[in-house]
Amino acid sequence: MRTFFKSSRRRTAVAAAVAAVAMSLAACSGEASQDQKEQEELEDSVGDYSLAQAENIPEGLIKDIQDKGSITVGVKFDQPLIGQKNTATDKIEGFDAEMARLLTQYIFGSVDEEGDDANLKFVETTSQNRETYINDGTVDVVIASYSMYPERLEKFDFAGPYFNTGQNVMVQASNTDINSVADLAGKDVCIAEGSGSIANLEAENPEAKITPLADYAACAQALENGQTDAVSTDETILYGFTVDKPDTYRVLDSANIFTEEPYGVGMKLGETDARLFIDDMIAEITANGDWEKAFNLTFGAAGMPMPAELPVPDRYEAK
Repeated sequence: MRTFFKSSRRRTAVAAAVAAVAMSLAACSGEASQDQKEQEELEDSVGDYSLAQAENIPEGLIKDIQDKGSITVGVKFDQPLIGQKNTATDKIEGFDAEMARLLTQYIFGSVDEEGDDANLKFVETTSQNRETYINDGTVDVVIASYSMYPERLEKFDFAGPYFNTGQNVMVQASNTDINSVADLAGKDVCIAEGSGSIANLEAENPEAKITPLADYAACAQALENGQTDAVSTDETILYGFTVDKPDTYRVLDSANIFTEEPYGVGMKLGETDARLFIDDMIAEITANGDWEKAFNLTFGAAGMPMPAELPVPDRYEAK
């Protein structure tokens, strides 16, 4: 049985909770070294992945990836815990990056992210360009907090879900007045402009006063400064803001989640065999403990509770 990421190319993702911005911007090398030590200790405590290379590689996208010797994955570079580029190491960290590494392991039997012979290549992908990147071949697949909405299944193939989340609420850590979505009545809630989270909250609590800002980083700053009472979007995104400032922000209990956001691996429409191949990988990692290891390296290290139920691939019939 192959283990995952031995030697210097061992698992490159590290829990953002212990990596944090302190390492990325540390002026003191001693401080950075301490952070690196904590990262390595976390990896050691979690252990290596056990996923083995798939015995059967289907024709189409997966066979093409194997033949060219590398997979190109579109991920976020700016979402802590999900997909974030560590400026100190140039490594991509987060749960989505871990899923990309597991998929690479499943296809090739090993993972190499360094040099010209790397078999895993990351491309920064945003919500605005991820569909373009799939269609024009910039990436082979997108793993970037990409929800498997019904309307998207008509345009792209999706494996998964590999993670189930939903919309929740974040407040100041010192706030004792807001403990449920119902408590947002009459409160100012910041949501990123153009986000579907606006309509979701309007439907869930019409009495909340929504203030749109450019992005969730701006919303988090407004919350810290006391310019808004709360921020609302996917729980996974909210927990990302607590990584560096656990004493500043508090995410409400997961019982308050009021939407369904099933994250999937997106690819070109018509890649049914590839979709089912990745579904097989997701089923295997939820059964063998690798999914839990990826969670403990990322969301779990930031204090997010382990989901009561792990994701089950949809395996829907192509239309």
